[in-house]
Amino acid sequence: MNIQAAQHNLIDQSIYNFIKQVIPMTLSNGNTAIDQTNQTNNTMVYAKQILDQYFPLSVGSHQDVCSYVIYYNQLLAFFADGTQSGLEQPKQFVALTGHKCEPTSLVLKNNGFHVEISIDRRGVQGIEDLAGIDDVQVEAALMTIVNSEQAPNKRSWSSLVTGQAGCGGKQFTAKDGSDYQL
Repeated sequence: MNIQAAQHNLIDQSIYNFIKQVIPMTLSNGNTAIDQTNQTNNTMVYAKQILDQYFPLSVGSHQDVCSYVIYYNQLLAFFADGTQSGLEQPKQFVALTGHKCEPTSLVLKNNGFHVEISIDRRGVQGIEDLAGIDDVQVEAALMTIVNSEQAPNKRSWSSLVTGQAGCGGKQFTAKDGSDYQL
């Protein structure tokens, strides 16, 4: 069995689908499928659509969330009418930064890839967003499939909102209180 076939068998097909759908749109300066005049608003809508698709809530949409909190190690999303919802698959929430009542970032995991939701109500995008989401970044460690020049164990991140990419490890607190490094 050759190496490429072995890699293909090790990585879930949904990760490939995710890479094909999300990553190409974030490699340029911004989302190329979106009109530049409304880029910030539309890219946030796009990012939340990705959240709805890969990290759905039990009830409602990430588009309508006013705030996120952690309660008994579970992610809860609160809506304007006072109702709340958890994730359809609660195990997808894996880590955070900040306080559980006011997290500054949330880390979600689905089939081996991570997404970080950065919350900053004073940030460039966060000031305009109902939930204060400033950015949604996708861990692109699997970009080695697309870009063979990158070291296999080096993690990089790509923003669904700004389209910018960055490298480096990030440190979070796992929902059980231990360190969670990416």
